[in-house]
Amino acid sequence: MNIPVLSSFHHYYKVFYGYVGKKLYLLCCIILLAGMSETVGITMLLPIINYSAEGAVQSSFVKSIYRYMEFLGIGISLQSLLVIIILIFSLKGVLTFIQMTLSAYIATNLVKQLKIEICKMYASMNYNYYTNSNIGYLNNVVTTETDRAVATFNKYIDVIVCIIYMAAYLSFAFIIDWSTTLLTLGICSCMFVALRKLVGKSRTLSVLVSETNAQIQSLLIQTIQNFKYLKATNSFARLYKQLFNKIDENRKYHLKNGVIHSIAFSIPEPIAVFFMSGLIIYQVSYKSVAVTEVFILLFFFYRTFLRVFTFQKVWQDFNARIGGLEVLRKVSRDLQSNEEKYGIYPLYCFKKNIELKEVHFAYGPKQVLSDINMVICKNSSVGIVGESGAGKTTIFDILTGLITPQSGTIWINGKNYEELDLSSLRRKIGYVMQEPVIFNDTIANNVSFWERGGKNGETVEKIMTALELSYCMEFIKDSTNGIKTIIGDKGIKLSGGQRQRIAIARELYKNPEILIFDEATSSLDSKSENFIRESINSMMGKQTVIIIAHRLSTIKNCDYIYVLDKGRIVQQGTFDELYLNKKSHFYNMCKAQNL
Repeated sequence: MNIPVLSSFHHYYKVFYGYVGKKLYLLCCIILLAGMSETVGITMLLPIINYSAEGAVQSSFVKSIYRYMEFLGIGISLQSLLVIIILIFSLKGVLTFIQMTLSAYIATNLVKQLKIEICKMYASMNYNYYTNSNIGYLNNVVTTETDRAVATFNKYIDVIVCIIYMAAYLSFAFIIDWSTTLLTLGICSCMFVALRKLVGKSRTLSVLVSETNAQIQSLLIQTIQNFKYLKATNSFARLYKQLFNKIDENRKYHLKNGVIHSIAFSIPEPIAVFFMSGLIIYQVSYKSVAVTEVFILLFFFYRTFLRVFTFQKVWQDFNARIGGLEVLRKVSRDLQSNEEKYGIYPLYCFKKNIELKEVHFAYGPKQVLSDINMVICKNSSVGIVGESGAGKTTIFDILTGLITPQSGTIWINGKNYEELDLSSLRRKIGYVMQEPVIFNDTIANNVSFWERGGKNGETVEKIMTALELSYCMEFIKDSTNGIKTIIGDKGIKLSGGQRQRIAIARELYKNPEILIFDEATSSLDSKSENFIRESINSMMGKQTVIIIAHRLSTIKNCDYIYVLDKGRIVQQGTFDELYLNKKSHFYNMCKAQNL
C-alpha cells in the first residue's frame, strides 16, 4: 500500500482512539484472533486433501502439521482432522460474534457520546459565535453528521478487518510458497494503486454531501419557522426554488458516489478469477506442482484478492463518509475555541447593586453604546427606554454577560463581571422577551421547565401559583386539558398575549432575584398589555425588575428610568421628574404615545 493511504489510516486510527480509547485495541485484538483462527482452519484443509488422496506425496508443510499433532498426542485420522477444523471454525464464529457485538456497542455509545458532547458545547459557546453561525449547520451536526461520523467508524473497523485478514492469509501463503506469494502481493499492490483515484474522489464528494445537507437543513428550518408568512402570502415558490436546487445538488453528489461504489463492488470477482486461472497455469504447467497441493495456496490467494478489493471498497466507503467526521471535528474545534470564558468566583446571591461604568460597545465600525453609566439597586425597578436602535437590548446582553464591552466595566456586589462565574449569575436572572420562548409541550412543562423535583403535588401547586400571578388562569380554564394542554410549536395555539403570560409564569416559577423584561408588551393589544403590566407591577419591590421598553406606559411605575438615544444616556430620573422637563426627549416620547 502507498504512503498516503498508510498515513491516512494511521491518522484516523489516532482520531478514533481519541473517541473510544482502549476499546479500540481490544477490538483489533479480537479481529486478529478471528483472522488467525480462520486462516488456521483453512490451512487444516491441506492435510485432509493429502489424507484422502491415495498415493499423494506429502509436502513438508503437511508433514510439519502431522508432527505437531503427534506432539500434542492427537491421533492422525480423517475424523480427528475434521474435528479440529470444526473446533477452529467454531472458535472463529464465537470471535466474530464478539467482534461484531463489541463494535455495535462502541458505535451506539459513540453516537450517544458525540451528540451529548456537541449539545453541551452548544450551551457553552459564546454568544458572538452563535450570532455568526448558521442554525441549519449547527442542527445538521447533531441530527445528521454525528450519525455519518459513527458510520465512518464502522467502515474503519471493516478496513481493519480487511488488513488483518489479508495479513493472515499472506503470512500462511508465504510459509507454503514464498515466491508465488510475493508475486501475488505485487499484483495486489498494482491493482490497489490503479483504483486509488476513486478514494480521493469519494472524499471530495463526501464533504460536498455534508455541505449541501447543512444548506438543506437551514432552508427547511427557515421554511418551517416562517410557515405562517409563506402560507398567507403564497411565497413558498421562491424559497422552494432554492431548497429544491440544493436537494438536487445533494442528489447528484450521492449519485456520483454511488457510481464509484458500484465500480468498486462489481470488478473484484472477475479480476480475482482471471488471476487465479493464471496462477493455476503457472503452478501446474511451469512448476509441475500437483493440483491438490496448489488448492489451499490458491484458496488463500483467492481470499486475498477478494479482501484486497473489499479493502478498496470499504476504504472508498470510509472516505465517502469521512465528510461527516471532518465536519464534526471542525465544529468541535470551532466550539472549543469559541467557548465562553468564565471567571472563578460564583455569585451566591444578589446583595447590593449592578453597576455599569463608562461602558462602550460597538459591532465592528458601528458604535452601539457610548459612555454608559448605570446603577441598578437590589429590589428596585428600573426602566430603560428609547427608540428602536437606541441600544436597549445591547444593555441587556451586557447585563447578562452575553457580550463583553470594548471598554468600561460591569460590577455586581462590588465584584467585576470578568471575575465571575457567569453561569451562577445567570441562574439568578429571569428573562421575558418580545417574542416569548415557548416549547411544543404542555402548559405545565412550559412553566416548570420539566422540573420533577419534590413531591408532585408541591410542583403542581407551585405551577398554579405562578399561572395565577401572571393572569393565565382566565384562558387556561377554557382550555381542553387545563395545564396539561399541548400548546403547539412556539405556542401557536395561543394568542400573543397568552404566550407572553406563560413566559412570565415560567420566570415567576423560577423565582429569580433579577427579572428582565425586554419589550415584553410592544406587540400586544391593550387588554393583554394591561394583564402583563399588572403582573410586572406585582413583582416590584419583591425582586429587582429591569424593564427595557419602547412603550412608556410599561415603565410608568418604575423607581428609576434611563432614557437612551443613539447609544447614549440622555436623561435619567423618576417618571415624574423626566416628564416635567417639557423640552426633553422623554417628554416628546410621552406626547408621541399620547401618554
